[in-house]
Amino acid sequence: MAESISESLYDDVDLNDDAPEVLNTPEIPPEPKKAQNPQNSQIFKVKIAEFEKRGGFFDVHFVYRVETEVEGVAGYNRKRYDTWRRFTEFMDLHEKIVAKYRQKGVIIPQPPEKKMSVMAKAMTATHTSQDPEILQRARHLERFLNRLIQHPRIQSDCDLRDFLTVEAALPASSVKPDISLGVLKAFNGFKDVIDKITIPIEETDQWFEKANSSWEELDENLRKLHAEAVGLVQHRKAMALNGEMLAKSLSSLAASEDSTTLSLALTSLTDTYEQSASIWSRQAEEHNAKFAEAVEEYLGLLESIRDVVAERIHVWQQWKKAQKTLEELRSKLSTVDDLKVKELNREIHETNEAKERLQKEFDEMSKAIKVEIERFEEERHEDMKNILVDFIQNMIQSHVQIAELWDQFAPYAQKIII
Repeated sequence: MAESISESLYDDVDLNDDAPEVLNTPEIPPEPKKAQNPQNSQIFKVKIAEFEKRGGFFDVHFVYRVETEVEGVAGYNRKRYDTWRRFTEFMDLHEKIVAKYRQKGVIIPQPPEKKMSVMAKAMTATHTSQDPEILQRARHLERFLNRLIQHPRIQSDCDLRDFLTVEAALPASSVKPDISLGVLKAFNGFKDVIDKITIPIEETDQWFEKANSSWEELDENLRKLHAEAVGLVQHRKAMALNGEMLAKSLSSLAASEDSTTLSLALTSLTDTYEQSASIWSRQAEEHNAKFAEAVEEYLGLLESIRDVVAERIHVWQQWKKAQKTLEELRSKLSTVDDLKVKELNREIHETNEAKERLQKEFDEMSKAIKVEIERFEEERHEDMKNILVDFIQNMIQSHVQIAELWDQFAPYAQKIII
């Protein structure tokens, strides 16, 4: 994922048919890997610079300042743009992009889910600029936008361009669902399970069969990694809190100690734990923003892959439905009277066109998904390397700083005279 401009905030088929359906399509190999030759002059970066609370009591909401730096991208005439967007506008943008690109096989990043806790804070809290949950949403929104602008098929989209450049409020999406994203995901997940039980499909394209196993394994491993990352963040926060409490106790003890050398040592130890607690607290924030949230983003991208693959299966179902309808219509030709033959031939012609169109759409989507997965894998390898390198460097830096604090304390401990 590209770096931010600067440091950011952070068909239906017969459900009663028990016979397994087969995707009788030729195995389509992935398109040849294209050399990546980005123009050095192209710049496209987005960051959420800040956010603030606006509106009255019945319409209170957060708005986010979106800063865009762009050069060498079609449709953008200026080098910098600055817009304010409310959360619902991010959701509308996602719905517009999904409506246009998912049926084309494009993997679309997931935006953050709508949370009642954030809405409650908008209505009640007075100081929200450093609220961890709101900062986390801002970082998620920034990652969402940067994923969109990095995609070669989406970066010049007119809705995305308007979102980044038009200062006025944007019209709402006409395809926005009436239920939340989380409820919609749960419903789709339940539907997928039912489909797998009632519509058994034998995938003849071995590429998709192998890829599906790979995605499931990756999802399982990332969920384990995310759980450990969240646990590590909580552990760091607990260390910081306990370090602060210990420092306070040591400070009181130093003030009541008669021995000068012991009092000085306890005072120095107090300072050591106070600064260590500050390092652990900062470390927890960085691990959450740059490690746990980054892994969570890839769990969202795997969800997007499942969405686009489900769309491919839906196209296949529509194609098979048209094929079955065509066979039924042709079987009627020998039984209808001459007056209805013309009308029946017209229906056969239209159904055949629909079948061919759906078959072509299915083949094109299969090719597009393979290209998307290849791109996803390339980015994942690079991103994971950067995430882990940054995590290790942060750990080393923190341990070095804490070691220096104890080196500074050592002379005081050596001078203790009892």
